Amino acid sequence: MFKPSGIVTVVALFALVGCNKTNDSVEVLARVGNSVLTKDVVLNRLPEYRAAEVENQVTQWVKAELLYLAGIRAGFNKDLTVMGQVDDYRKKLIGQTYLGMVLQSRVYVSTEEIKDFYTEQKEMFKRRRGEALINNFSVDDKKSANKIRAILERGVGNKKRNELFVKHGVSAISVEEDQLLPTINKAVFGGSKNNYIGPIKTGASFTVVEVIKRFPKGTYRSLDDVFDNIYLVIQKRKAAIQSASIIDSLKQEYLFELNLEGL
Repeated sequence: MFKPSGIVTVVALFALVGCNKTNDSVEVLARVGNSVLTKDVVLNRLPEYRAAEVENQVTQWVKAELLYLAGIRAGFNKDLTVMGQVDDYRKKLIGQTYLGMVLQSRVYVSTEEIKDFYTEQKEMFKRRRGEALINNFSVDDKKSANKIRAILERGVGNKKRNELFVKHGVSAISVEEDQLLPTINKAVFGGSKNNYIGPIKTGASFTVVEVIKRFPKGTYRSLDDVFDNIYLVIQKRKAAIQSASIIDSLKQEYLFELNLEGL
């Protein structure tokens, strides 16, 4: 954590983007030289507060500002190579922002297209290995692990279970056979019908696993499971076609010349 001193002041552990001007109505969270990090900017950019992520981001922001000032002092803001790279990045950023705006209005993926893709390409979604949907808990001592298992075995709908997931930051994950440690893998995929596994000692920790559902090898992932992935595949294909069309159109609109014969 940074300590307020000299050129650097960290008022609070928020994050992300600095601005150069502020006024009495703006709460400044961090300052490096004349650049400041304000609360309003941070809250607008962070959909939800996570302390660890925020602390990391503010640390990176301060480091970047310090290195920028050092680079200015060293004269790199006048270096022709550096300035050329900055100009190239600026052009790419502006161009890609424009392209993204146009594609947003031109590229549309319908539910019917996604359903058709799923039907026509269903073999893509066949499970090559067994899979399981699990909740995975890892704690430092066996007593806590036993307590977790006991709460899980009570089933859904109890307050302590809900508190357990919040406390440990656990949410359901999908795992394939052989992705887990051998002892856990055997318990999950070895033919046992037991949905509560552990505590199992894993290094310095104890692991408890709740199996929500098992999916045998050779079964197919449902449309709901792969809906978003299919959407992205179709969207990417359409975006590539539209991008090429946009570039061709711009070649007609602006002065354009290409001479590669001497290469």
